[in-house]
Amino acid sequence: MRKHMTAVGIWSLTSVLGLAQAPTPTSPPIDYAARVQSVENLKQHIAQREERFEFLKKDLLALDARVEKQIDDIVKRLASLKDSQDSKTKVANIKEDVMKALVRTIWLYRQKRVDVFERMRKDSNVPKEELEKTLKTFDDRIGKRVDQIMELAKSFPGHEDVEKYESYGTSYYNGWNQVNSQVSEEWKQNRRASTAGRVARRDLLQELDKAVETNQSRRASIADALANRKLSDKERALQQEELGRLDATIDKLRADRRELVLPDGGGASREIGAGEAHDAEQMLDDARSDLARDFSDIMRKYAELDPERTRIFDLKANLKAREEWLKKNPPPAK
Repeated sequence: MRKHMTAVGIWSLTSVLGLAQAPTPTSPPIDYAARVQSVENLKQHIAQREERFEFLKKDLLALDARVEKQIDDIVKRLASLKDSQDSKTKVANIKEDVMKALVRTIWLYRQKRVDVFERMRKDSNVPKEELEKTLKTFDDRIGKRVDQIMELAKSFPGHEDVEKYESYGTSYYNGWNQVNSQVSEEWKQNRRASTAGRVARRDLLQELDKAVETNQSRRASIADALANRKLSDKERALQQEELGRLDATIDKLRADRRELVLPDGGGASREIGAGEAHDAEQMLDDARSDLARDFSDIMRKYAELDPERTRIFDLKANLKAREEWLKKNPPPAK
């Protein structure tokens, strides 16, 4: 029995010593050729993504150009029209509808530009210059929409001095001749038109005030961060640049507000009747459906294009790292 136990003990000790003396596992040898090939494969991958990106970008720009032209045409045409006694306030109502639609696009563009700016603050492989181009595109669109709204708002006719009463003959009563009078249709139309313009300008002034307040709030937040927070050099530069953009935006909004206080009406030169106003309403209804669909497509295409760009620059960063490794690690000697 003791002999058996001794044998088991020797076997166990030998096993333990064998395990203790076993060589430590080492990393598998580097397949240098595979590393070189991975660089070529990644270059091909990037080329494929860039080809798709350019296709998406071209498609987006073509759709955007078409939408911008259509909006330009609608604004210019409406700004040249005004109501007649026949159409009453149909043209004014159409203008107001278009202005409200343009205001909605401004707030959407603004949210998109805020998202882009926040991405600029964070670490990203997408170069700052690329994101700045996108930021500028949204800023340009916002500025253009404000100008289009202002063009329509200033095309509303203001109040004119028109005789309220007009005579329509005389009558004889109890030995006296008296002139019969009534409120003139021209005065009624002038009142309808000036009231519609006043309401439209009031609503737009409220929107401008809201925009000024929103931008001032954002400016105060950034100014506070610059004064009281410890920021990196990169973020401090970004915030200072944004502060300059906000100051320019606020100045422009205030100038627009001053310009809007008094009616202009100079752009509207042609009165149209009820029939033509009805045709304009139908045209706008069709255009509204087309533009809503196209604008939705633009936002969808942008939502697809933006991450595609990020993906490309992530891949390029990966490629750079692989190429740097190859530079620092020469091929093994044969």
